[in-house]
Amino acid sequence: MRRASLIALACAVLAGCGGGETAVAHVGGEAVTEKQLDALVAHFRNEARREGKRFPDEGSRPFRQTRNRLLGLLVYRTELEQAARRLGVAVSDDDVSRRLPASQSEEEDLAGDSFPRDTVRAQLLYEGIFRRVTRDVKAPTPAELSARRNRAMADYVSQLQRETKVRYEPGFAPGS
Repeated sequence: MRRASLIALACAVLAGCGGGETAVAHVGGEAVTEKQLDALVAHFRNEARREGKRFPDEGSRPFRQTRNRLLGLLVYRTELEQAARRLGVAVSDDDVSRRLPASQSEEEDLAGDSFPRDTVRAQLLYEGIFRRVTRDVKAPTPAELSARRNRAMADYVSQLQRETKVRYEPGFAPGS
């Protein structure tokens, strides 16, 4: 009986592990997976090749540093997604498609590269959050209004990043 309980517990734990997706970071309880990170690294490796630039060799220290900086981008985008949900900011696939240039959309579909679409989505989320966070900001002049709105958003993003619990798996933290 005890052995059956242990097997059932092990199965439950394994079932909750995201179907074999290895997490490299956790942002407020939401996993950023190795698959997501690998796709982002592949995008930048391909960009470097298209531009005739060298991309760090896999396993090298410069590669790990680059990979971990890219993980920081995924963490930031996850923070934006979570903040947008809390603020009631939504971005639809149609919104993204309208903003994405047609040539990028076709390239993305052919290559299976979601980076352009994910980038547009993050930009639209940022813009929606900006509107929500700065809607009550007032100022006597347009220049002062712009400055105050930019300061309010910068303060919001700083607070967001301070308050969001981010846990990196060993070897994946930016700067490691």
